[in-house]
Amino acid sequence: MTHIKLSVKATLWGTSHCSVRLTATASFLLNGRPQIGHFLVTAYALTVETPIKKVEVARGNNATLRCNFNTNTFTNIGDFVVWKKITSADDAVTRYFDGLVQYGKSYENRIQFIGDVNSGDVSITIREVTMEDNGTYVCSVRLRDDPPRQSALTSLFVLIAPSKPECKIVGTAEYGQTINLTCFSHEGSPKPTYTWQSFSVQNEPRVLQTTKGEQITLKNISADTSGFYICTSTNSVGTEFCNMTVSVVPPSMNIALYAGIAGGVLAAVIVIGILAYCCCCRESKDYEETAREDEGEHTQNIPMDTQRAKDAPEDE
Repeated sequence: MTHIKLSVKATLWGTSHCSVRLTATASFLLNGRPQIGHFLVTAYALTVETPIKKVEVARGNNATLRCNFNTNTFTNIGDFVVWKKITSADDAVTRYFDGLVQYGKSYENRIQFIGDVNSGDVSITIREVTMEDNGTYVCSVRLRDDPPRQSALTSLFVLIAPSKPECKIVGTAEYGQTINLTCFSHEGSPKPTYTWQSFSVQNEPRVLQTTKGEQITLKNISADTSGFYICTSTNSVGTEFCNMTVSVVPPSMNIALYAGIAGGVLAAVIVIGILAYCCCCRESKDYEETAREDEGEHTQNIPMDTQRAKDAPEDE
């Protein structure tokens, strides 16, 4: 029967990195004779950390992502550093291997290692960040003498001030109607928040039932609803605003009804004109006939003597 006895001793060096040394002793029989064997295994520990977990940078500026690794071994040729973006379809943002640097798609000429990699500083700087650079990045390190890879995460937030919001009146601004006032900035990181103010026609501030959100609703509007409305779009980077004028008017009549009324009035005017013309013509004709009849009667009533005298030749 073989008897094996094992004893293990572990030694820890340092606080930020460690090396674990395991010593094993085994006793057993070989060819009937007791044997003792000693085994020594040393595991080199590697730690990777990102001291700043959240990096915020305004669009167009440079962003530095910090990452450091610690080990009790010396760095050598064959050490491997990789930065990846979790949400990216690309294989890697950048790689460092054997002193050579490779860049991922869209990162060439925009990214560089800014520290001494051999001393454990594998921080990078991304130049002129855009919204596409938003995301979570993984810093991974694998040493030649310590094969297991260690990683740490950091997040990059690209900040953009709100764009000038677009304001609209949705609905018909007539007495008794309901309208919506909308306000939206097409750009902004973090996402903007919206607040509303209102002023009367006399430019006096007044209270709104709702003062927050991309939309406010005004119900059963009247002349008192008329005035000025201001929407302010705000985030941690900046502020923009838009204003609109609401003019509430009486209910408008149907266009078809307007057209019908206008057509009816025009037709009536034409008919009246025709009738007036006909009446005038008839009166003129009746007058001429009456005048001729009166003249004929007057001729018949002249005395014969008077007629003869009138017809006799004048004495020379």
